[in-house]
Amino acid sequence: MNIKIFFELRSWNLYRIMLGCAALSIMQAGPALAANTDTPTQPSASTPVALPNTQEFSLQDANGKPYRIFVAVPPGDAPTQGYGTLTLLDGNAYFATAAEAMRMIQTFPEFVQDGAKQQAQPVLVVGVAYPGDALFDGPRRSWDFLPPARNPEHIERLRGAEPGGADAFLAFLTETLRPALAARWPLRNDLHTLAGHSLGGYFTLHALASQPAAFQRYAAISPSTWWDDLRIATDLAQAPASEARVLLEVAEDEWPGYPDYSTVMRDGARAVRDTLTQKGPDAGTLRYREIPGADHMTTPVVSMPDIVRFATRP
Repeated sequence: MNIKIFFELRSWNLYRIMLGCAALSIMQAGPALAANTDTPTQPSASTPVALPNTQEFSLQDANGKPYRIFVAVPPGDAPTQGYGTLTLLDGNAYFATAAEAMRMIQTFPEFVQDGAKQQAQPVLVVGVAYPGDALFDGPRRSWDFLPPARNPEHIERLRGAEPGGADAFLAFLTETLRPALAARWPLRNDLHTLAGHSLGGYFTLHALASQPAAFQRYAAISPSTWWDDLRIATDLAQAPASEARVLLEVAEDEWPGYPDYSTVMRDGARAVRDTLTQKGPDAGTLRYREIPGADHMTTPVVSMPDIVRFATRP
């Protein structure tokens, strides 16, 4: 998006008047400024910084497990067609980054795509978070993001956490969270995006494979495709073709200093890419990128502009 701002002074006389007024103001303010130089100013009391146009509410799933729901609302009036949604997993970690990226794009919504000017669509950023302020809740996210393991050896890699709740969590997102959002803001039915990182990226691909109509767009960043022996590639291959759009990004070197881990992550993402590409003309569009200079924990930040653009484009 190219933003050109032009400033023009149409009258030299007007310029002279403005310059004279500015000089007079400085002269008049001089004594007051000088009088205050010897008087130390006291800082005000500190207060928490609030992100503009954001709010939070609590929600429970069918089993009574609590979630914190963070929402960033675009500036201005609600659109007549309703808002789209960007549902972001691990909201404790990534909501603020997404909210600010979305705020910038919604403030300057015009962009060029395929040589034509387009307008970013109004979209709510919905961070699905857990109680507390920790970036990640390992046991909760492992249960929510992963289906039951076919290979029990992989459970040991979760360090005491248990997998198995992915389908119930997907039902929570579509049957509990989405109606709760619709009760607060008007929603459209054709612009829902799911985005996740790491295990959340795996869940995003799992949702695409198991219930592709649940969302229209899926953004998987550094997905943990290694889970259950690359099971997700098989699940996607066996799933019917979907018109959903997919954004898939991974770091060129996911784990610097650990080349074997990096290779597993990158090769897994490529396997998913190839599987989706082979779906044929009935499949939706796929955007794939390997990010230089990023690693596993920085890809969400580096990818956030891509995620937000992906979620807001017509």
